[in-house]
Amino acid sequence: MNKVVWSICTLCVAVGAGVSLHYYRAQSDDNSQYHYITKSVTKGDIRNTVSATGTLAAVDDVIIGAQLSGQITQVLADFNDKVVAGQILAQIDPRSFKARVDEARAQVAKTEAEIDIQAITIARAKLNYEQAYRDYQRGIGLVDSKFISSTEFEQLENLSQQARLDYQYQQAQLKSLTATLAANQAGLDQAQIDLNHSDIRSPIDGFIINRTIEPGQTVASSLNTPELFTVAKDLTNMEIEAYIDESDIGSIAEEQWVEFTVDAFPDRTFTGQVNQIRHAPQSNSGVISYTVVIGTKNAKSLLLPGMTANLEIHIDAVRDVERIDNGALRVAQKLAPTNQDVSNRGIMGQLKLLNLSDEQKALLKERLPKREKKDKPLTDIPQKSNNRANRQKIQAMLAQILTPAQLKLQQDIAQGKVKPATVMILEDNRPISVSVMLGLSDSQYTQIIRPSMLDKAVITQVKDIRHE
Repeated sequence: MNKVVWSICTLCVAVGAGVSLHYYRAQSDDNSQYHYITKSVTKGDIRNTVSATGTLAAVDDVIIGAQLSGQITQVLADFNDKVVAGQILAQIDPRSFKARVDEARAQVAKTEAEIDIQAITIARAKLNYEQAYRDYQRGIGLVDSKFISSTEFEQLENLSQQARLDYQYQQAQLKSLTATLAANQAGLDQAQIDLNHSDIRSPIDGFIINRTIEPGQTVASSLNTPELFTVAKDLTNMEIEAYIDESDIGSIAEEQWVEFTVDAFPDRTFTGQVNQIRHAPQSNSGVISYTVVIGTKNAKSLLLPGMTANLEIHIDAVRDVERIDNGALRVAQKLAPTNQDVSNRGIMGQLKLLNLSDEQKALLKERLPKREKKDKPLTDIPQKSNNRANRQKIQAMLAQILTPAQLKLQQDIAQGKVKPATVMILEDNRPISVSVMLGLSDSQYTQIIRPSMLDKAVITQVKDIRHE
């Protein structure tokens, strides 16, 4: 830890504050051979957005199908009709289903009658058994008194056992008939359910937004349930399923603001917000995208299901800031390619850009212990250290020394929100590079955080007039 913090102190003391200005040495000292086109730094808004397209759909829509096969005899609802839960929308010819109900009801009645008959049979078998058992009991005394032979006694015993078995058999028959009655009753219930399903009913309150059947049409539900109606619960709230390219999905987050237009109202802008990011990838010709669900209000019912929405998802935005044309950054990369991303060089590279005051440098030197190893290269600390505790201690120390603005800038640099760059300006017709700190960017402009360059002309294009 001592080595780490001492190196930071050494670096901070050694780094001076301010904006670096240096002359760019052209390949030719004759700058008249080049024509520099410039644009002034202006103030304005910058919006970082992701463009996409999607399809509007009702939030709660239900596809109503048929659970039976048959011929449609009536269609009782049409497009745009308002319906309530349980309302009959169409009817499949019910005659065959009614016949099955009648047949099942007859089977139930027949089984109930058989049960009544069996109850009488059981009562008769019980009487026979009781009589045979009494004869058997009397036979015991008679055989002991030698009034009957042993053979006659055995016949009485056999008759008693046969009567008992017959009684038990008739009771078992009653149980079998009771089970048959339950099965027949279940068949009747199923037949009644099928008859009820011949009426196609709406499961929810809503509006008919699609109908695919006509009277006389035959539907078959052997494998797939045929779709007959689509009912939307509420069209005042709608959603858009947009497909976002995998290169942009990392920028999308829930509750982000969305603007979109539809071809039906090209001059009108609608708004919404990101409600869901689905993680399942979609592949189309090798291109991977992800589904993002966007919610929107439709109080005036202008938006209809199926419309194509042209979306702009707002990732971030800043207002009334100094901004530079992106062409200036491309020119600077060619003329003075010194831009470096310090966000991955640890806290040392970040401190270099904070313009520490002499007092802050002194505080760092005072609070940090002496460096023990002199030959340790500065580039090895502390960004290559995996000791989280050390990094947390350093961050806590910097929070006490840096101003809130410096601390936020350091964190933004670490997160890649702020980056150092170089732009080129003209001085005596000679290009000069200026180190700047850049923030948010869009397709046309990039924010300049510092130094202030308002109204300064920066080079956005270079032409070689020798070949004109």
